[in-house]
Amino acid sequence: MTDLFIMPKSKPKVSTCMPVTLIGNTIQMEPLAPRHYEGLRSSADDGRIWTYMPCKANGEFYEPWFADCLLKQMQGIQFTYVIRRLKDQALIGSRAYYEIDTQHKKLEIGYGWLSPSVWGTRYNHESLLLLFQNAFETWGINRVQIATDPRNVKNYNTLKKLGATKEGILRQHMIHHNGQITDTALFSILIGEWPAVKQRLQKRLERVGTLSK
Repeated sequence: MTDLFIMPKSKPKVSTCMPVTLIGNTIQMEPLAPRHYEGLRSSADDGRIWTYMPCKANGEFYEPWFADCLLKQMQGIQFTYVIRRLKDQALIGSRAYYEIDTQHKKLEIGYGWLSPSVWGTRYNHESLLLLFQNAFETWGINRVQIATDPRNVKNYNTLKKLGATKEGILRQHMIHHNGQITDTALFSILIGEWPAVKQRLQKRLERVGTLSK
């Protein structure tokens, strides 16, 4: 494992958006670090997680995925957060900022996944709330973009219900890890739309309470 975490020789890109731990009611989101390696591995080790993803991180693919996320973190081009459940300190998934453009005040949120053991719970919406809130209210981002595979009906519907604007379909945009060429549905939220989206997220979390359904 030692070779995974050698600092890159090239000078990292400096970003004015610096990742810090984001604390919610039932989870906290921590910038990815080597100490998360073992704790996150078991949560990632289920093939169902990666059904609609261009990459996968289960089994033998976990180590290169983790190393790649760390490298991009050090370069300042992608900030991956691990999702820690507060009640038992378990690591249950991750989500990332990428395509970070501070000049034009925009970024993308994606590469999100959760362990199947917590699918259908509040943690998905709470992690989105924390990341959106940090982007708009702390970093001063004007535009947040979110992309999803149109076949991922659950994720697609979540974005629509939150009030994100669908901007279109990018045809044959990604190559799936199984070699299939897939489309991408593109959504966005602007700073002026954020208060209404935030209210919808908060109401959703109020309905489910601290339980999960």
